[in-house]
Amino acid sequence: MSKALNFYFFAAATAVASALLLGSYALAESDVYFNLKRTRDALLAQRQELLNAQQAVQQQMGELQKRNDRIDAYLRDNDNSLRDVEGALRTTK
Repeated sequence: MSKALNFYFFAAATAVASALLLGSYALAESDVYFNLKRTRDALLAQRQELLNAQQAVQQQMGELQKRNDRIDAYLRDNDNSLRDVEGALRTTK
């Protein structure tokens, strides 16, 4: 082979190798992008599930707080009634 032919062969081989390398780099870069995008989507879905769970727990806590307040009121009424009865018992002795 002549020097000129060797040079063109080397230049062509280098160009092909560069194109393959850049193409594989672009594919790897797009794979990274799509993996990151998929991860972001999964995190957003998980966040929504957590928000829904938090809302359900807050609703349950509100209902439990109402029950607790009602029980506190019953206990106060019971304590007042008990005090009245004990006072009446002391005066009847």
